[in-house]
Amino acid sequence: MNGHNQTEQRVNRRGAWMLMALLLAAVLTSYGCGGTNVVDFYFGDLFGKKSSTIDKNADMLAMEGMQKMRDKKYGDAVKAFQKLKDQYPYSKYSILAELKLGDAHFYKKNYGEAAIAYEEFTRLHPRNEVVPYVFYQIGMCHFLSFSTIDRDQEETQQAIEAFQRVIQNYPKSDYAKKAKKQILECQKRAVAREFYVGQYYYRSGEYLAAKNRLEKINEKYPDTVKVLGYDKKLDKMLAKSEKKAAEGPKKTSIWARIGL
Repeated sequence: MNGHNQTEQRVNRRGAWMLMALLLAAVLTSYGCGGTNVVDFYFGDLFGKKSSTIDKNADMLAMEGMQKMRDKKYGDAVKAFQKLKDQYPYSKYSILAELKLGDAHFYKKNYGEAAIAYEEFTRLHPRNEVVPYVFYQIGMCHFLSFSTIDRDQEETQQAIEAFQRVIQNYPKSDYAKKAKKQILECQKRAVAREFYVGQYYYRSGEYLAAKNRLEKINEKYPDTVKVLGYDKKLDKMLAKSEKKAAEGPKKTSIWARIGL
């Protein structure tokens, strides 16, 4: 009985191999000289041929990256798009990878990496139709990197410059409108920063330094000062600072001069 089963299994395996051979021959015959491309596409790796599988593999990585973006798994999306960008730079999906790599970093809140990816995209594809969006995103990267008003305002200034690029180069785009609103938010931050520092000098009795800070924001951002409600307090502080600064530096007492 066992011998009969073994014979039957050998016959089944032989039949399966014959069927696969017939299918493969049918594919080659039906496609003629171009048939090898079809075979290579699906079975190329078995024969050591990789060039014909580029589009297939790039397509899979592109779909994987987009699905990870939809699932909000941005770290995995970064990996998929980076792999697509590195391994298949001449694929039809390479531009998608370069753009979405920036988006994946952005939504992962890696704003520094996102800004670098976006800048690279604009350098490589300066005439691409999505460039207004990319410039706007660069501005948002710098804008969202801001922490507190008592920290350096370099990021805020870089954000303003990026938003201005959108307005100057693509004035009729929807992103130009958004950029104008974000510039106002940047100006609010700049005013809040300078007012914070000016108020510190004022309270410390450093009236000349306070005067310089307060005059700067009053002259450069008068509308923003009013929007923030600083105008009345600023005018009062500025008037006193000007008066005190005109009196000259405060003389040191005799006791302080002798070291007591």
